[in-house]
Amino acid sequence: MATITASTNDGYQMSGLQTSWDAAHDAVGLGSPDINNTTDSIQGTRYEYVTGRGGVKYFLTRSFFDFDTSGISVAPSAASFELKIYSNNSCTPCVVAKSGHDPSTAGDDWFSTWITGQSVTLSGWGAGDITAYSAAVVIGSTDAFTTFNLNADARSDIASLSTFKICILHANDYTDTAPTTGLLRTGVYWADHGTAGNRPYLDYTPAVTVTDNATFFGANF
Repeated sequence: MATITASTNDGYQMSGLQTSWDAAHDAVGLGSPDINNTTDSIQGTRYEYVTGRGGVKYFLTRSFFDFDTSGISVAPSAASFELKIYSNNSCTPCVVAKSGHDPSTAGDDWFSTWITGQSVTLSGWGAGDITAYSAAVVIGSTDAFTTFNLNADARSDIASLSTFKICILHANDYTDTAPTTGLLRTGVYWADHGTAGNRPYLDYTPAVTVTDNATFFGANF
């Protein structure tokens, strides 16, 4: 196995409180993501249904990560994204999806650029509009890593892209399903954390290269 630690450009972006699910789910123009934290108690993913005197409101957070995969030219035979969980308030399960965000700038509106092929409004996008890199995974224990096994699409992109970019989001956010109750939140450890063993990373098995170097004995050429 081999590993690649996530870039310290990793971070999250929030929808803000919205009066409709579509406004939260399809949000654009959110401004700068947060990329400087070492841990977060609630901002790894959020999938929230908020009630109060102002009526029902919705709130989402998605997390974004990128990896330098320029040294990989052949799709790994297996790969996983490993994310250490800092806290979890029932925000489970989550999905790894392909991202188109720009990890080089904190000024990028990551909500509006991570879905390839969508218009700037992102109106009504759902699971069929983005590429899932993993199945829905139940978030595990705090102070432990949750493993997202990456599928063939992800492994192919690891080999073909010099920067492999992903988004972590609640599985119901991925399927465009509105919450009906609760404040579901997960906190995570980021690549900025001072302890290397807490940082998110890509774990992969390099593909075996087969060469034909059979030796012939006693042959006259």
